[in-house]
Amino acid sequence: MEAIYVFLIRNDVWIYILCALGFVWYFGQLVRSRSMLKRSMFGLEIEKGRRVLSRSLLLVMLFIVIASAVAYVNLSIAPTLPPELLKPPTPTPNIFATPLSSPTPAGGQPTPTIELAPTVTLAVPNGNQPLENPVSTLTSEPAGPPVNGQTPEVEDTPTVPATAPGVVCSPGASISSPPTGAIVSSVVTFFGTASGEDFGRYELDALGPQTGGSWTALPVEGSTQPVFDNILGAVDVSSWLSGTHSFRLSVFDSQEDVIGQCEIQLTVETGGAS
Repeated sequence: MEAIYVFLIRNDVWIYILCALGFVWYFGQLVRSRSMLKRSMFGLEIEKGRRVLSRSLLLVMLFIVIASAVAYVNLSIAPTLPPELLKPPTPTPNIFATPLSSPTPAGGQPTPTIELAPTVTLAVPNGNQPLENPVSTLTSEPAGPPVNGQTPEVEDTPTVPATAPGVVCSPGASISSPPTGAIVSSVVTFFGTASGEDFGRYELDALGPQTGGSWTALPVEGSTQPVFDNILGAVDVSSWLSGTHSFRLSVFDSQEDVIGQCEIQLTVETGGAS
């Protein structure tokens, strides 16, 4: 039943338009059939006029009932539905935008992956600086004459992966919408989870040009109740200063100790000076 409600809420404008067009057309038919009955003198014309009158009256009443039902769903039922049902549907992934794997050769054996040699640093005696391009030196000629009959050792330098920018979260605190890096200009509704053992409350804070460079708490209703993949709170940024703002979700236990945090960044574009 909820699926029918969601369909009616999302398509209410088109349903109102179709009902209005149908009502106007068949109300005109109803008026013309009444005029036909007043002018008719033969039984065949009278019977035809009565059929048109009955059909037009039935359809006029049907369009009125449909429009009234949609209005009732929007005014009385929509406020009681869970907010996650009214969230916009997840877009279908574009399969043509997904990179395809390399084709397998005819022999059935996959093409072996060529691994690159790790970056190395040569230990040069007398405190000299390491070579700028140790890999090319190793492949072209020796690093230098042996020192005291020993070949200079080659030390592997481990490659440290760069930290990808994204959402910084901890267990029990997450913000699923809006995504980090999104551009906002009006009311921003935060969806996510705020829970944990001995849950006390949660708090939404903002940091950016609007807050003067310090974390400022945002007003949130119902923050003393845990939230599971639902609305955390909303804020109107239409009058904020433009620029990048950080938004942080903090979860506290009953002793006011932080037990979880999640932080994202949003770009506010409202035309205000940054």
